[in-house]
Amino acid sequence: MSGQASCEITLFTSSRDGVVALVDGDNWRWAHTTLVAAGFEKSDDGNRAVPLTDLARAREVLLALGVVAQITQTRITPSGDTYIGDFARDLVEHLPGQWNVRVESYSMRVWQGDLAACMWSESMAATLEHRRVRWAAVLEREDGAELAIIRDPQHDLYHVGALRPSNLQPDGLVPPPASVTVQPTPATAASSVRDHLLPAYTRAVLHCQVNSLEEDLDWTRQTYGPGTLPEPPPTNLIDAFARFTTTAPQVTAAVRALATLSEREAAFLQRVDAVTAAPAQADAATAAVPHVDQVAWWLTEGGESLIGLARHSAPNSEPSATGKSRALVSARVLPPAPARNAPGPHR
Repeated sequence: MSGQASCEITLFTSSRDGVVALVDGDNWRWAHTTLVAAGFEKSDDGNRAVPLTDLARAREVLLALGVVAQITQTRITPSGDTYIGDFARDLVEHLPGQWNVRVESYSMRVWQGDLAACMWSESMAATLEHRRVRWAAVLEREDGAELAIIRDPQHDLYHVGALRPSNLQPDGLVPPPASVTVQPTPATAASSVRDHLLPAYTRAVLHCQVNSLEEDLDWTRQTYGPGTLPEPPPTNLIDAFARFTTTAPQVTAAVRALATLSEREAAFLQRVDAVTAAPAQADAATAAVPHVDQVAWWLTEGGESLIGLARHSAPNSEPSATGKSRALVSARVLPPAPARNAPGPHR
């Protein structure tokens, strides 16, 4: 097989998984074939590993790996570095909430572009664009929030940044949450993530959601104007209210996390939760539509008050979407609903 492209297997010792093998190089298929032939098995995150619970078995597998690697001309490199999966799993033990950790291996440079395309933290995205990153740990919280960890091998540090939520409308008015550079001590690293990155992530998500809610509210008011709402509500109005009922509970949760509320503010958030949780009614066509009084409350009081409270709870927000000049829309002509940008890359 002379002249074949590069192929390397790096072996890490993991406190949880045993000996973990991560693959790099154009001939990554040969490397995976080598690992399978030697007896490595898939770990929970999809990478190949051999547990150390049975040392005799592990020794056999590693000896076989050496033999098969010679046949396939695959380079084997033992690493004394901390396995990034261990660092990530130790870190999340110090973070609030429940987190899942997976380790992604980018055998070819083009593969790391998938992570770069989904990165929200700009400095992390730039690093992934311009520097070779062979693997990363991705942390996912039970609410869907995702963080990524990559190692800086030159300084024995880690960079931790946020991924852009797939269901979040992109908003150029909102600065992305900045990544943090952390020490290799998990407890210390978690402190920076908990005190800086996660609050910045929560604020950025909140700002995007609030701008989107305000855009919908302004469009609806311009379209229908004050007075009696049409009944049954038109489809565009139902869709706009549905977006409110989907997003508002997330906004109320973020406001509660970011602000110390007065009794009046807390009662208002409870009212928002009650309205957004209220069941819809079914019309003759069996399509679920909101009660008119729910929509009226949203248009006349609830929507604007929630937007104001959210902005007050996150005072570092950028100017709202309505701060930009907009062409006024005639109430006599039904305009299209606010555009929803296409979702970002899927990984």
